[in-house]
Amino acid sequence: MSTEAKVGAFVIVSVLILGLTVYWVTHTQNVKGQVFFRTYFRYAGGLASGAPVMFGGIKVGQVENVRPSAEDPTLIEVRFNVKDGTPLNENSKARPGTVTLMGNPTLLISTGSNDARRLSPGEVVQSEEETSMSEVTTRFGAVAESANALIGDLRKEIPQMTSQARTVLSNLNETTGPANQKRIAGILSQLNSMLNRESPKIAQITDHISVLTKHADSLVVSANPIPPNVNQAVTKVNSILDAAREPLIRDLNQLQAAIRRADDVLASVQHVVGDNREDLAETVRNLRTASENVRALTETLKERPWNIVRTSQPADRKVPQ
Repeated sequence: MSTEAKVGAFVIVSVLILGLTVYWVTHTQNVKGQVFFRTYFRYAGGLASGAPVMFGGIKVGQVENVRPSAEDPTLIEVRFNVKDGTPLNENSKARPGTVTLMGNPTLLISTGSNDARRLSPGEVVQSEEETSMSEVTTRFGAVAESANALIGDLRKEIPQMTSQARTVLSNLNETTGPANQKRIAGILSQLNSMLNRESPKIAQITDHISVLTKHADSLVVSANPIPPNVNQAVTKVNSILDAAREPLIRDLNQLQAAIRRADDVLASVQHVVGDNREDLAETVRNLRTASENVRALTETLKERPWNIVRTSQPADRKVPQ
């Protein structure tokens, strides 16, 4: 074998080895230090083993296996491997998709939030369902049916709306006809003449308003000292009340004490009167008897005043014959 043939064979083998190595690294990447996680979908969107896994747009691993779930066959279990230290957390969500419009199916994982708990290897990542083309087609079909119904309704309503628009236009034409234009012109001319006639009065009213405004300003300026004076008066009244409060309170206290003492005296008098009621009654009777005796003595002295000097009554004089 010639040297050229050996060199050619060596180059071909080297290229094959290099190609196999690149394919293995880019499609499997079963590198040491990777950890696995799981997620579940109802529609896998074409994911298959070896599909790349993107975390926040960064490639961090690859899909290991896609199969129906053993616990719930209605769900598709996706097992995937990522680099150790990838900060998957409870708020991260996985969904099938593509990086570019014509790209291969990819498992896309959102970054979640920094405050959420980090997931441990083997835990389940939350999933976010991707809308399939069949669902999109179904929705477009429903929208198309609604659009057709709307177009049918519009076809029914448009003639009526057109007739109404024609009626409105005819009314508008009638309103803006020559006769109405003449009337509007007459009204405007009358309005202009009225404004010209009343403009001096309007100007006079405006001048009066200006004068009143100036007087109001001067009145406001003159009223500015009133609030301080009122405040001073209130302050003086408060000071007078404060000065008179203590003497009034003292006099009221003394009056209250005097009233209490008077109550005590009255209570004592009532007690004495109650205890000496019989003696007082006897004394009153004696006084009444004494007053009767004095009255009788007085009458006797009026009739016979000589009794004060003579104790015996003189004999009656005889009447001459």
